[in-house]
Amino acid sequence: MFYNRLIFFLILLFHYALPASSNNEFRATWVITWEQINPNWPSPNMDRIWEIMRKHKSANMNAVLWQVRQNGTAYYNSSYEPWGKYLNYINPGYDPLACAIQEAHAQGIELHAWMNVFECRGAVYGTPAYEHPKWICRDEDGNPMPSDIASLSPGLAEVRHYLVNVAMEIVRNYDIDGLHLDYVRWDEYFNPKRTKELAELTAEGMTPEEEIQELIENKSGRYLYDTLHPYSAGVPEGFESWEDWWQWSVTEFVRVLHDSIQAVKPWVRLSAAALGKYNWSGWQAYGRVFQDAALWFNEGYVDQLMPMHYHWTEPQDFYNMLSGGYQCWSPYIQDGVADGRLYTVGFGSYKFAIQGVWENHPVVVEACRSISWVDGFQFFSYRWWDEHNYWNEAEKTFFNRKTKVRATRLIDSIPPDPPTISLTKIDSLTYKITVTPPVTATSDHWYAIYRSTDNTIDVDNDGIINIHFGGSPFTHIESFDSKKNYIRTYFYAATLIDRYWNESGISNILKIEIKE
Repeated sequence: MFYNRLIFFLILLFHYALPASSNNEFRATWVITWEQINPNWPSPNMDRIWEIMRKHKSANMNAVLWQVRQNGTAYYNSSYEPWGKYLNYINPGYDPLACAIQEAHAQGIELHAWMNVFECRGAVYGTPAYEHPKWICRDEDGNPMPSDIASLSPGLAEVRHYLVNVAMEIVRNYDIDGLHLDYVRWDEYFNPKRTKELAELTAEGMTPEEEIQELIENKSGRYLYDTLHPYSAGVPEGFESWEDWWQWSVTEFVRVLHDSIQAVKPWVRLSAAALGKYNWSGWQAYGRVFQDAALWFNEGYVDQLMPMHYHWTEPQDFYNMLSGGYQCWSPYIQDGVADGRLYTVGFGSYKFAIQGVWENHPVVVEACRSISWVDGFQFFSYRWWDEHNYWNEAEKTFFNRKTKVRATRLIDSIPPDPPTISLTKIDSLTYKITVTPPVTATSDHWYAIYRSTDNTIDVDNDGIINIHFGGSPFTHIESFDSKKNYIRTYFYAATLIDRYWNESGISNILKIEIKE
């Protein structure tokens, strides 16, 4: 044990000696519905939305995972489901998702619409649990799940078809950058008297492992069946075991949804919040909730995998879970890694806070960065970062430079044409850089402006001073601090980046000489 820890810390120490991370790194928080919306404020929550996006940008993050569906209710204009609890189940008079997308893009940030898939608690009028009670999971005796923990059965083709339609309405109607799936698994509940207590423990997304040992040891008491596939009828035809059918049913939903997105907006990345352990002991995805996330990643049923690694708060545990001795993920996802899909690490920031180890964030980030196939990070949740006022600290330390999202080049690998830039001197310390799209750019794209101390712009390592989204010429004001003694020359260039994050060659290069 001591030897393993010594090796780990030597690896980490070596990594600290390396230059800062490259310009490709995904960074986000999960933003829950009740963190977005003040139900007591009748007008649009634009101030709150603006503040959330501004704080992400201030920490050099480049994405938000924005919850839009919860328990079969919607926080957007849905033709399928009613408005959500935190909007008092009534039309707020504006479209929260449209407003969030507009503000995210204005700040140069991706927005991934986050939907809880099979979870459907409450049976509120108009929700699928209310309208279709036969869709609710059953136990082996045919008893439906109680309303306060209800989940739709992934095993029903009618359920899968309905949920694909719900998801595709979002994809078609909104300019999202990604669709993010949570609760894309069989439910974790069983039918003893402690069900309600477990429901309360999962209010923030994760049942403590010590509370589910009985669940793990007792499949027969769980809600893993439905009206068309009762336990009494035996294993469904065409499958060798219930486990095979449980895994297939969830995978089939993910596969069909991905195919549907590709047919309409192939640049929209489908991602999944898989459980933090793939198949390694205890509370894990493959054998407990029948979520074969490694298969999805390898086969291309998801474009980005965002596991919730909430079990751990120490750097050596994250490292071992991802690539070290725990053999939890690395051996099972290398086909997807080789293909170029994105794997980003999910932190349970709430757990860092509860366990009193909030200061571990930087060292855990660095431990994960030492693994070549880790493409970034997402943190649960916005609230915990905000309560710790962590945005500026992150910007000064482990997120001390702006980044792009790495291009996967799986669907489209053709780089777009570069933009052009021009320079206007406002005064000796203030300059206006204008970026003009090429004539071939007929829709909205991403843009990056780079600054270098030499006239060779390196888009992988030179500093990014602005990420912009849009389709028209835009300006960036470059100001220098009058209290500093600048005698230096800086070089600037811009690139155009398409919706797949394929980056153009650099624009013309401009020079600013500071002599005051």
